[in-house]
Amino acid sequence: MFFVGIDVAKSHHDIAIIDDSGQVILRHIRIMNNRNGFDKLHQILIQLSADTNDDIRIAMEATGHYHLNLLSFLQTNAYSAFAYNPFLIKEFSKTLTLRKTKTDKADALIIAKKLATDLSPNRFKPVFNRQELKFLTRHRNRLTTNRSKLKGQYIRILDMLFPELADLLGKANMHNHYVYALLEKYPSPAKLSRAHIDVLLKLLQNRGNRSDTAHQLKVTAKQSIGMYSPVNELELIQTITMIRLYDKQITVIDQKIEQLMGTLDEAAIITSITGISNRLGSVILSEISNFNNFNSPDQLLAFAGLEPSIYQSGQVNSNGKMVKRGSASLRWALFQAAEYASRWSPLFRKYRQKKIDEGKHYFVSVTHVAKKLVRIIFYLIKHHQFYDESKLL
Repeated sequence: MFFVGIDVAKSHHDIAIIDDSGQVILRHIRIMNNRNGFDKLHQILIQLSADTNDDIRIAMEATGHYHLNLLSFLQTNAYSAFAYNPFLIKEFSKTLTLRKTKTDKADALIIAKKLATDLSPNRFKPVFNRQELKFLTRHRNRLTTNRSKLKGQYIRILDMLFPELADLLGKANMHNHYVYALLEKYPSPAKLSRAHIDVLLKLLQNRGNRSDTAHQLKVTAKQSIGMYSPVNELELIQTITMIRLYDKQITVIDQKIEQLMGTLDEAAIITSITGISNRLGSVILSEISNFNNFNSPDQLLAFAGLEPSIYQSGQVNSNGKMVKRGSASLRWALFQAAEYASRWSPLFRKYRQKKIDEGKHYFVSVTHVAKKLVRIIFYLIKHHQFYDESKLL
């Protein structure tokens, strides 16, 4: 068997090949990150297989998004291709030498050696629908982050233009669609004070006591201390437009996530757990990708970066803070699920309170809930069972 290591970069990829005895077959060759480069690699692999009739395994680092096109090309051509977490390659390289040598040429050979020594590389083989789900959930996260910034900007502008509005309508209502519609039509107190009462009643149709609210709006607008600024009015209207656009895009994404979740056997299991919605379940499943990669809940905790650091030397034996290596998205989803489970599930609420009674800080107690949640998720997925809290109480 031959083991191919590929060090991925934006414009080119470096390749090394060894056999199952560790002998270097090809120390280094560079291909460009384009069709000609991919075809060149394909021809090298075809020739290698034809000469020896041996199997070929190929591995690379999951470096940002730069490896994805090459990985897809290799999978399309029926090669056994795997993607390693860069941290694993970094740690493996330390076992090979004490020298601090890092070059693209050396990295390709290290990846090939890592693959040759890996007894279970299949856990690093990407699954298409999980990968698509990961793209989608991370895209959603970026959109919600951008929308949150816009909502902060929206409140900042209102504080200058119409500072009394939040107290009148309620701060919790400032992102309701009827408020957006109202401000798009009347983006300043001066314009709102001149609004016809019938128009206001129509805009406020989703609010109770809309007649009283309409009259209060006109009175408050006339007495407002808000500054006059046509530029801020323009910014307010455009900001609301952008928020609405993000709302529509996120709705479309949520529909697509629901479709992809319907293709996963584990989706119904994980969303049966109190506190895990379709949204959080999609992040957890897409980030974990393949539960067969993990032999124990502790391995899954390590992947999520929820395990404590351990230092043991001589008479010193201590646990430190969480390592926070692994998937940040998975860690976020597990913490969110732990928060919700602690609120709505008697089992998790009791467990969190137990940790607080032991003197743990609130956030530390939620960390313990997240760890318990991981253990439950691992068991249910491995045994194909749905969550039944009555059996655990």
